[in-house]
Formats: sequence, C-alpha cells, structure tokens
Amino acid sequence: MNSDWLETHALRYVAQQEASAAGVGALLERKVRRRCTRTGEYPEAALELIPRTVERLVECNYVNDLRFAEGALERRRRRGDSRAQIHARLRGKGVPQTLLDSLFASEKPSAEFVAAWRFAKRRRLGLFSSNPAERIESRDRQLSAFSRAGFERELALQVVDANSIPELE
Repeated sequence: MNSDWLETHALRYVAQQEASAAGVGALLERKVRRRCTRTGEYPEAALELIPRTVERLVECNYVNDLRFAEGALERRRRRGDSRAQIHARLRGKGVPQTLLDSLFASEKPSAEFVAAWRFAKRRRLGLFSSNPAERIESRDRQLSAFSRAGFERELALQVVDANSIPELE
C-alpha cells in the first residue's frame, strides 16, 4: 500500500459521490485496516499517508467540504429535514462547525417553514392526514413526530393546526 493505492481508492469514491475531507479520510482508513486484516500487513505506514492524500484531493478540488455541505443541505431540505437533523448529520460527516454556521446563515428565513410542511406531507401529518376526523385526536402524536424530527414546537403547532396549505417555493 502506497500513496498511489490510497489515491486510486479515494478518487474512485469521490467520482461516485460528493464527500467531505473527513469522510474520505475515514473511508481510506477503513480500506487500509480491512486490507491489513486480510493480508497480515501492518497499517501504520499507510495510515500515515492518508492525511497527505486527502490534502492533495482538496488542493485539486476533488474534495470540497463546502460543495458537499451545500448539496447535502439542499437534498435534505427538499426531503423535509429540520435544521437540527441536517446539522447533526453534517457534523457527523466531519463538516466543520464554522462552515455549517455560515451555510445556515445564508439560508432563506423560510427554509425551516418549508421543510416542516414537506415533512408533514411526507409523513401525512396535519392537513395531509389520511383521515381528517382523527386529526384532532392524534394532535399530540403528530407534535411528537415533529419534535423527534428536530422542529421547534411553535413551528410544529403552526403546521399541525393549520387550516390551509400555504404555497411553498
């Protein structure tokens, strides 16, 4: 295992999907450890090469944390995920906190509101409920679903208690 071996595996990975620098580093570490377990090699030398390999990919712009975070934020918002869920997921992928702060600061103020309505539609909550008669009876259950998804209570109340569906972007 040398730097070419690591770079080949890293490039194959980032050619398939966008990734954070920390994500690529973790992938390479897993690959090195699996190979060493299988072949009986010692991983120390290869593990020392990983940071430099990731650095080269960042320098060549094959790996870009901002691009990765923007894409993930857009996908997750379309899906109806809350800011809290997206934040936790991206932090878990190794995106720096400062980058996340600037990313969420540049977001439209209505993004969380739109995401809450998309969440309600996906989960058939509030006005999207399949049985409107049960809507009042299941209000607490619906609010709990919003809470578990990371939405603030005021926003959840607004969506669950709404009498009409607003026009979303």
